[in-house]
Amino acid sequence: MKNPEGERTDSGFSSYGKALRTAGPLFTSGLQMAVAVGLLCFLGYLSDKQFGTTPWLMVTGVFVGAAAGFYLFMRTVSSLDKNKPERNNENV
Repeated sequence: MKNPEGERTDSGFSSYGKALRTAGPLFTSGLQMAVAVGLLCFLGYLSDKQFGTTPWLMVTGVFVGAAAGFYLFMRTVSSLDKNKPERNNENV
């Protein structure tokens, strides 16, 4: 019976598994961005109700959350770029 995941490479992972393993940090950074925006928007909403400043603190929370999420995304991408092995550009 053939393995449904495909052939395994020397590292023990199929090509599908390697792709998911590589894309995992990017999926995580997308979730971090959504949580940062949602959480700070919600905190801004609560603060607006408390201080009667509708909608300014919520809007501020959205922008601060987007900036925090973008920072986390860029940090993840730059760490992936550092771990990436350099490829030889020769056509063999």
